[in-house]
Amino acid sequence: MGNLIFHFCFIFFMICPGLCQSNFTNSDELALLAFKSSVKDPYNHLENWSNSSSMCNWTGVTCDSEHERVRILSLAKMGLNGNLPSQIGNLSFLVKLDLSSNNLCGKMPKELLQLHRLEILNLSYNAFSGEIPTRIGSLFTLQHLILGNNSFGGIIPASISNLSKLENLDLNSNSLQGSIPFDIGRLQHLKSLRLYVNKLSGIITPTISNISSLERILLSRNLLQGSIPMEIGNLQQLETLLLSHNKLSESIPSEIFNISTLKVLSLLNNSLSGSLPSDFGYGLCNLQELYLWGNKLSGRIPNTISNASKLTILELEQNNFDGVLPSTLGHLTYLERLWVDDNNFTIRDDSDSEAGFLARCQTVDI
Repeated sequence: MGNLIFHFCFIFFMICPGLCQSNFTNSDELALLAFKSSVKDPYNHLENWSNSSSMCNWTGVTCDSEHERVRILSLAKMGLNGNLPSQIGNLSFLVKLDLSSNNLCGKMPKELLQLHRLEILNLSYNAFSGEIPTRIGSLFTLQHLILGNNSFGGIIPASISNLSKLENLDLNSNSLQGSIPFDIGRLQHLKSLRLYVNKLSGIITPTISNISSLERILLSRNLLQGSIPMEIGNLQQLETLLLSHNKLSESIPSEIFNISTLKVLSLLNNSLSGSLPSDFGYGLCNLQELYLWGNKLSGRIPNTISNASKLTILELEQNNFDGVLPSTLGHLTYLERLWVDDNNFTIRDDSDSEAGFLARCQTVDI
């Protein structure tokens, strides 16, 4: 009797892998067909999604060659509209889900959180609404979370700080409220933080400066208040810092002007005050675009501005700057746009270099 049981178990486990694989493959196929039935496909991109062919040959579907499981579902820019079905969570081998630039709507199904192998989730440029699931941080393998240009509301879930492999966090152009999560500084591999065009309030948490890998911080067009954290000056890989159209106040930390990798700095339309440091320009050897207009900045423009020798755009209008425009502006040979109107500047009639500069830079306003 014992031998009979042993042989039965042996045969069962020898056969089971094939049966299990078949069942899982069938589950993937059913999930995809559920997706097809829940959306409208006006351009017939999903026409070959049928039982007459292998799902691994369906449009936008890439399978794992060993297990014949769906690994990538990429259906961007196909004009699809409708809701995302809960069955999407059954695609348990999925590594990449890209449904961007369609007309999909409704809430993000909580079943998405079952996709524990997911590395790329891109739902941008759709009409998704509701809140971002609070347990989004359970997708521990995520490297790119791209939900921009939708209608998501509510707060940024604190659990996002658990996504330790995240490189790109893009939640721009939604209706998110509340503050930037304090623990966001735990995202030690993050390169791009895009939260612009939302309704975020509170301060810019200094913990952002713990993310030494950051290359882009885009927080424009929110309701952020308080001062710019001086700790941002520690981000020595930062190339783009956009904090415009907020309610930021106090002076600009001098540490910001020492980020040598910085290419674009936009602080326009805030309530920033104080003056530019006397050594302004020395640390900005790669800066190409500087936007400071619409603040309460005062004092003179330092002669050292010429050390920012790669500047192509310099916008200083609508502040309280005074004195003479430094003749060293003429050394900025790449400068194409200079806006300095609505300040208290004076121009010296006897400055040949300044006159020559003004003639060359046709977009100057005073």
